[in-house]
Amino acid sequence: MSDISSIYGAIKKGIDGRLSEFSRLWKSGGDLEIWKELCFCTCTPQNDAHKAWNAVLSLEENDLLENGGVSSIAEILREKGVRFHKNKARYITANRKVFYPGTKNRIHELIKDKPLIEARDDLEKKIFGWGLKEASHFLRNTGSGDGICILDRHIMRQLVLYGVINEIPASINAAAYHEIEQKMLAFAEKEGVPVDALDLIFWYKEKNELFK
Repeated sequence: MSDISSIYGAIKKGIDGRLSEFSRLWKSGGDLEIWKELCFCTCTPQNDAHKAWNAVLSLEENDLLENGGVSSIAEILREKGVRFHKNKARYITANRKVFYPGTKNRIHELIKDKPLIEARDDLEKKIFGWGLKEASHFLRNTGSGDGICILDRHIMRQLVLYGVINEIPASINAAAYHEIEQKMLAFAEKEGVPVDALDLIFWYKEKNELFK
């Protein structure tokens, strides 16, 4: 056994609280709350998560999240330090045409009655600017992360550290994503830790905090 179980024991209360927040977001949140999470996950690729979330909050404060045009959204993203801000702004406005308003119901209709992996893969195909990582991130942050993995570089760096994979791939296609995901799921099971908790443990080890 590694040190994962001891770390989990030390921060389990915080992890449980964070996962409960994610679950409540879907159960109690309205369209705007779910839409904000969708926009956050659209902004996170190749960006700092805090900067991405601060940008989403700024878009909301400036009444741009629901109605802003590409240039106005891009300017806020740039001000908040989000890289590839023009592309992210285009993705947000394209997704808004399909998923807002009515975000919660539209997402529900897309993923209902499907196995989690299939639901995640369908989200990845339907939402502009997303890969499997972003779709996994969104599902985890809306309470459905137990059984899928958010394979960003922070997580894969930890997987290398624990010998789960040999190296971080230079690029990752769907087949490679699923292969690494299965290895992480097996590692979580061996360690006796839910995989959505393992993700937060890895984030804590990398950043010394529990975030989104």
